[in-house]
Amino acid sequence: MDSSQIASIKSPLLIERDTTDFGSTNPKPSLVVLDPDTTLGDFSNHGVKREHGVDNADTNLCIKKSRTENNSNVVALNAKPLAIVEPVAPKLSRQFWKAGDEEEDVPVPLYCSNDAAVRVHPQFLHANATSHKWALGALAELLDNSLDEACNGATYVHVDSTTNQKDEKSNILTVEDNGGGMNPSRFRECLSLGYSRKRNMANTVGQYGNGFKTSTMRLGADAIVFSRCRGTNGNNSTQSIGMLSYTFLYETRKCEAIVPTVDFELVDNNWKEIIYSSTDDFFENLDTIVKWSPYLSQQDLFDQFDLVGDQGTRIVIYNLWEDDEGKLELDFDTDSHDIQLRGVNRDEKNIEMAKAYPNSRHFLTYRHSLRSYASILYLRLPPNFRIILRGKDVEHHNLLDDMMMTEDITYRPKCSPEWSSDQNLVAAIKLGFVKDAYHHIDIQGFNVYHKNRLIKPFWRVWNAAGSDGRGVIGILEANFIQPAHNKQGFERTAGLAKLENRLIQHQKNYWSSKCQQIGYAPRRKQKNHESFVTETTRQRDQRYEVPFNQVNLNKGPSSSTATPSQYWQNVESSSERNRNCQVDTQEIRVDMKPDIGFKNGKHGLGISINETGSANLAAELQKVKEESAKQKTLFEFQLKESETRIQGLEKAHNTALKYFREERSRRDVTESDLRKELRGAYYEIHELKKKVNSLEADKAYCKKMHANK
Repeated sequence: MDSSQIASIKSPLLIERDTTDFGSTNPKPSLVVLDPDTTLGDFSNHGVKREHGVDNADTNLCIKKSRTENNSNVVALNAKPLAIVEPVAPKLSRQFWKAGDEEEDVPVPLYCSNDAAVRVHPQFLHANATSHKWALGALAELLDNSLDEACNGATYVHVDSTTNQKDEKSNILTVEDNGGGMNPSRFRECLSLGYSRKRNMANTVGQYGNGFKTSTMRLGADAIVFSRCRGTNGNNSTQSIGMLSYTFLYETRKCEAIVPTVDFELVDNNWKEIIYSSTDDFFENLDTIVKWSPYLSQQDLFDQFDLVGDQGTRIVIYNLWEDDEGKLELDFDTDSHDIQLRGVNRDEKNIEMAKAYPNSRHFLTYRHSLRSYASILYLRLPPNFRIILRGKDVEHHNLLDDMMMTEDITYRPKCSPEWSSDQNLVAAIKLGFVKDAYHHIDIQGFNVYHKNRLIKPFWRVWNAAGSDGRGVIGILEANFIQPAHNKQGFERTAGLAKLENRLIQHQKNYWSSKCQQIGYAPRRKQKNHESFVTETTRQRDQRYEVPFNQVNLNKGPSSSTATPSQYWQNVESSSERNRNCQVDTQEIRVDMKPDIGFKNGKHGLGISINETGSANLAAELQKVKEESAKQKTLFEFQLKESETRIQGLEKAHNTALKYFREERSRRDVTESDLRKELRGAYYEIHELKKKVNSLEADKAYCKKMHANK
């Protein structure tokens, strides 16, 4: 059904306390929805339960008679009227991290019955939302849900802000898409805790059934969802309204999480209520939604479906959280086409640097700007899908455009029991310098995507001392590791640890080989000292243990005997090799007569070549031992120095911890005193109110008595 057909839907006739016909295609509040030609007595065709056993009120009402027939004998008592003081309703804190705290004088919620059922307490909604430490991460969850609707025809998601109609000043956050919407069954699944249809879907990140609840409750205390779904398989079109309100549950002291919902069905071009239990329950839910919503009337509530169109979903988040200074956590004023964060996520120095280094602006601004974060949130966007932020499209950005001197690396992790056999255990890593790396700014990290969604932006895996690693950024899509519930990190598993170690090694190798090309001093590759000594010793052993009669410098045939001249050539050649290896050897001088030859591999003095090599080797080993002893002494000194430094740090830490505990104890005492004073003031005000009411009652009574006289 297109828009023109929906616009031509006949307006239903409404029957309630005041019969009204608003003349709109939206559903109107009504006890029974009738066609204009239907009589008031025909209720059987509208799915509304009929009330039985109700007879004529004039004949069945039991009237209790007075004990005295003559009312003139009743004498008014000279008594003062009691002053009635209504209990003070508890108010929900407007600061997110304090909204879960209970005051001491707040009444405890009463449980509805004495059965053994386990309920979800309203405070669970707040506790569940604390998994989002970062507000923009919660907004990304809502963008994920809209992007998943691309398979159902969604072409855009629009994030915007409006004004609360009731107070005409507070901001409201809206997230709207034109996807397939939700029928009443899926609508309740969305508002339920822990249910997800996306768990086994290939191209969706969501799997826990928790994202909508945690994200909306992290951004504001209350949320209303409007969803319209076209009928499929012969079913009629439906539309639903549901309210997830922490303010309603807290201030009415509910003992369990209640989500009022109402559903409507398009029948004969009229929107009619879907009654599940009774009409009383239906209109009780509707009245609750209107009362705690940001809209003035039912008509204003239903008008939201005009913005949804033929199909889609509209989420309205209101009573947005505030910071410690009483300002909204979300900043709608700095940029009219952006939603930014206040507080610690905003760094004015980084904002100024982003203007000077445009290729690094996403690294410098994604923590506080939704427009910057949303532009890199997805590796790829579906064709013709738009992300609109406050009336202006978000331009999709590929971080590969900010890189230079790139390298392609393929990472193939080994199979692990935590991975299923059908997973693609391959990650293509793009590694390179950011184009602003020539300025030597401290920008580095890997952008790790999971199923097209950015999970770890600019993940800094290598925390090197000095300037090592600066300017190196990377991109990869790792579908073989599971994201955490808040999608701002990964579950700490063995697979993640292996990936992290491999990324560190790749970054080190890349930096060491290319850092000189962007102005840094060349880095030398450090060799392992123990392996170096072992290899050197092995080569020396091989050189000295070769018998003299097997030495052939010219690579000719070997001879069993050698002349003195050949011997001196061998000695000189050996000495030259020792000098080339930078090894100091002991010079051996031998006075020999020309007629003295060699017998059995020994020269005229009776000293064998093997013995000479052994003497040189012993001298070398002695020198290595002396160097090792020096290094050992140096290491022991450095170890003692490090231990002394650690002890100093531990002492400073203990001092700071002691100061913090003292300060906290002092604050707790001060807070307790203030609470006592506040409670005493409350009781004093309460008593003063009683006295004022009593005095007013006396005054009124005196006036009445004076008038009678």
